[in-house]
Amino acid sequence: MQLNLNKELAYIQEQVSQNSITKDCGGEGCRVYRTDIPSQKVVINVEKEFDSRGASSKRCDRLLFYRHKNILYAVPIELKGRGKGDESQVLEQLKSGLEFAATLVQDLKEPIYVPIVFSKRGIRSRSPRHQNRELKVKFKGKTLTVLTGRCGRTKNLANLLSNAGYL
Repeated sequence: MQLNLNKELAYIQEQVSQNSITKDCGGEGCRVYRTDIPSQKVVINVEKEFDSRGASSKRCDRLLFYRHKNILYAVPIELKGRGKGDESQVLEQLKSGLEFAATLVQDLKEPIYVPIVFSKRGIRSRSPRHQNRELKVKFKGKTLTVLTGRCGRTKNLANLLSNAGYL
């Protein structure tokens, strides 16, 4: 789908069905802008990939790999364009995306993992006193902060990654 990918990104792309490769980080009723994202990237529609593998487990919607300043980033993206997302479900889907990303890079230098959720109406917490707190997911012995953004905001993906120091 993309020409002249660097070796790491080409390696990642070769491990998934070509039908799962997409240009779009959005979907599911949620617009995500690719503006100012590195042109050297691989975006996987995880729904399509898991379906092609016959996997019925939880999954995030998209998985973005890109390089910036000689660092490989793996970005599982969950999209909640319809209604409010449930916190525990979102975290489970992102964790599955992190685990899937790790299988695709196991022969490469470990990337920086950056889980993201985009929503139209926010994420619903089970506990009212936990509203508006940062979402966290445990992965490979680390606690990762989930970046949260709004569907449809101009440069939403680049702004999130840039503000967090990943672009």
